[in-house]
Amino acid sequence: MTSTLTRTLNLSAAIVFVLAATFVLTEAQSVNVQIIPAPRQLNQSEGRFDFGADARIVLADGKSDEDQFAARDLADDLKQAAGVNLKVGANSARREILIGRIDLPRIQQALKRAGADAGLKLTDEGYVLVVGANQVVVAGKASSGTFYGLQTLKQLVRGEGAGAFIPAVKIVDWPTMRWRGVSDDISRGPVPTVDYIKRQIRTEAFFKMNMHSFYMEHTFASESHSLIGPAGGSLTPTEIRELVAYARHYHVELVPEQQTFGHLHKALRLEKYADLAETPVSSFTSARTKPSSSAKGRAGKPPARAASARFTSNISIACATC
Repeated sequence: MTSTLTRTLNLSAAIVFVLAATFVLTEAQSVNVQIIPAPRQLNQSEGRFDFGADARIVLADGKSDEDQFAARDLADDLKQAAGVNLKVGANSARREILIGRIDLPRIQQALKRAGADAGLKLTDEGYVLVVGANQVVVAGKASSGTFYGLQTLKQLVRGEGAGAFIPAVKIVDWPTMRWRGVSDDISRGPVPTVDYIKRQIRTEAFFKMNMHSFYMEHTFASESHSLIGPAGGSLTPTEIRELVAYARHYHVELVPEQQTFGHLHKALRLEKYADLAETPVSSFTSARTKPSSSAKGRAGKPPARAASARFTSNISIACATC
């Protein structure tokens, strides 16, 4: 009886030990990798790239301004999110994050050493990302692809400070749709500040979106129609130009949506523009006021008068060319 009990206890202890060891081994070898948006191909393997004092971000093409910006953006994100300080340069390091176009000889050699296909046919926004113990390679078909590969790399970082690391993976990815955008209605509610819009652009780029569109009715401060855009409640041409330049660094296209025709209610309520309205101003301000029969007949059609057409064209062109 005692012998049977002892064997049972020993067997139970052995099972617990094996399960515990298996859990520790599995925990050490694999990390749950989830990327938004999900890449087309993701293969995870054992191992990881540990950050340390000797790790560097290395540019395969030190003359590429776009890659330099993307590398600094990665370094800033690592410092802020994970407490990791990495220098950016063109010289090789013992442990490095190598970035650049996939057709560069230095990138081609690194991919071959890592066992990755260096001859992949990608779209301009496509990239290959390979993480090994001593080297991470982020290779894009074009600079936009390299940038998106680095956005994926940000999501792979685990831990903080001296314990930060990147799990070993091989990722191949490219977008399904050419344009991936957000339309932001800034005509209702508080008009966002320039700094807030920059934050939106950074967030959208992080998730590989490449278009930001403003829906505007009366929130563009047109220089030729200064009454329409309220001070402090509209974007000036100078601010929009600044945002366009800022967004390009993040491979985001800024697209204006200056509304016309039936979406100029707030402008047409101003005395200066009231006579341009195709329907009575009261039709815009009171639900109980019915438009005239002529107004009903013109619904959905271009302005009947040349002055109205010139006005809508003027504010649209001014917004698009600022």
